[in-house]
Amino acid sequence: MQHEPWCATHSAHTSEELTLVIRFDDSKFQCSVTVPKGTACRKLDGSSDPWIVFDLSFIPDKRTILYSHANIYGIRIPEEKLENIKLLETAH
Repeated sequence: MQHEPWCATHSAHTSEELTLVIRFDDSKFQCSVTVPKGTACRKLDGSSDPWIVFDLSFIPDKRTILYSHANIYGIRIPEEKLENIKLLETAH
């Protein structure tokens, strides 16, 4: 994601391949994205839906609306779909 430095407190990786539907703002436009197993994620401090994909390298075309939206707003990942959760050193 482009919003660094944002306050990330933890790191983790997806525990399985996840196919998610991304909705764009309040519009009816949506698309499906498959996040590979082992993709790096970060927990944002103070967010009501805190886990986001950190490594967007699995999106091949960086010129798409999917990549742009993911880079700006993040792809949210449910905590139960994460493994290897660790406190980031900078979060202390």
